[in-house]
Amino acid sequence: MNGHSYRPHSFTWAVVILVAVTFLILPGSALSEKKPGGKVDPMQITTATATFDPVRPEAARVIATAFQAIGWDVTPNPIDYNQNVQKVIMEHDYDMWLVMLSGASLRIDPNVFIYKKHFSGEYKKGGWNWEGLNDTGIDELAVGQQKEMDVEKRKKIVNDAQVLIQQDQSMSVLAYVEMTNAYRSDRIKNVVPMMGEGIGSFWTDINMEVVQGDGYVRTGATSPLKNLNPVAAKDHLEFMELRMIYDRLFRINPEGVAQPWAAESYKIVDPTTIELTLRKGMKFHDGVEVTAEDVKFSLDYQTKWKAPFFVESLNNIESVETTGKYGVRIKLKEPYAPFIPNLLGAIFIIPQHIWKDIPEKADVSDPMNFANEKPIGSGPFKFDYWDRGRELKVTAFKEHFSAPKCAGIIRIAYGSHDAMAAAIEKGECDRTRYILKPSLLLDLQKVKNVVAEGYPNHGFYTLSYHTRRPPLDDPAFRRAVDYLIPRELMIEAILSGFGEPGGSVIAPANKFWHNPVVKAHSEDVAKAKQILKDAGYTWDGDGKLHYPK
Repeated sequence: MNGHSYRPHSFTWAVVILVAVTFLILPGSALSEKKPGGKVDPMQITTATATFDPVRPEAARVIATAFQAIGWDVTPNPIDYNQNVQKVIMEHDYDMWLVMLSGASLRIDPNVFIYKKHFSGEYKKGGWNWEGLNDTGIDELAVGQQKEMDVEKRKKIVNDAQVLIQQDQSMSVLAYVEMTNAYRSDRIKNVVPMMGEGIGSFWTDINMEVVQGDGYVRTGATSPLKNLNPVAAKDHLEFMELRMIYDRLFRINPEGVAQPWAAESYKIVDPTTIELTLRKGMKFHDGVEVTAEDVKFSLDYQTKWKAPFFVESLNNIESVETTGKYGVRIKLKEPYAPFIPNLLGAIFIIPQHIWKDIPEKADVSDPMNFANEKPIGSGPFKFDYWDRGRELKVTAFKEHFSAPKCAGIIRIAYGSHDAMAAAIEKGECDRTRYILKPSLLLDLQKVKNVVAEGYPNHGFYTLSYHTRRPPLDDPAFRRAVDYLIPRELMIEAILSGFGEPGGSVIAPANKFWHNPVVKAHSEDVAKAKQILKDAGYTWDGDGKLHYPK
């Protein structure tokens, strides 16, 4: 065989060695199983490194320590954020995940946190129910709130869902954290904050003016941009940059309401039919006019290729038809209450004349793998250059119907919160796009010409439990450990007071949809132990926790 003799004994030992090595390198929790009366297995809390967000590894350390109060050994595991996404969302290879679910504009409607986060069908590669929750009661409410077109009746369903979700405790909402941002008031003015995005909002992008400088606003980030493919985007940080280059039919305004954007007007014909009229004279950055054909193509194309963030919403579309050069009629299979804010207010319009040849002429088998290194959209900013790992530069598209007031934006990846804060202090960076470490914000408040504040947010830090792994597959166990989380300590010591204890998956800042009945649990070790005892758990002589017999 290829000049080598066949040695069965060598092959057998190679297999044995491979299996042994594999056993050694796999995390113990991946091999764990519920043994009646056996010791509860040690586990890990996966989270991002301090470079990405200093809050997360510190919070993971504090929580892991708190879990020792019930005789359960847990350790924090800070790794690169992109590895977080790969291990948790794509592979479901984790025990617990401490993450921040950002309060993006398209998450003001409750569908993302109720359906997308908790519906059993979303437990799939790339899906948002990475906990693996499978609860028929929650499923019914998650689907029900989508179909209910009466807003008050829908609110009742959303309220009921919040109660059940907390009872099931597939994730512990740790803290509602403010959007901690800073900017140089001597370099830019007219920032427009919005809930969940602070001054990193789209409305700041197009409204801010440069007081001094070359007209470009240097915007700080701690991590590099991964992707400029508008079809493949699934990360909040990607959406924040892509929305400058690509337009949407609607935009969520600073008050949290979906307003017509590329669509000049619309009409709800019936619960499953919507008609749109596009703005006339819109152009892509290469000069080609935007028409109804591009809108139809965008929806059909992203349905065909299963755009990961929108696949569930797109699957509810029965047909998309053009009714003239600027008219579009969309027919749904069934009523879908969040259709405008969660789909039409979020999905990007892509140019048919470019994307119709992808993947066939782009040397890729799937559009998700298309690099799109020179993106062309119709948004208020046009692509200039992308220095991977360092900078993204976009320039104002003056022909846009809502042209930016600045010359453009340069997104700079500083690599750490400390470096970004130092750049703000020196005047080398004009504003932060995303969150800044709270303690650094306090330091910047003392610097002349720097505005450093916490802005309202409906996002939150959460600890996700992989409910397909014991002991996390036991709702009683998950309810118990939620009482061990030192929320007040985290807020004071780690968030520097820029937050409040977390309870419901719909934050109080999102006033209309929040259910005030669902409150955060106070730290109570005795209660946690009682819940475990009632569920049959026991402790050995060393105080270590054991499964029910």
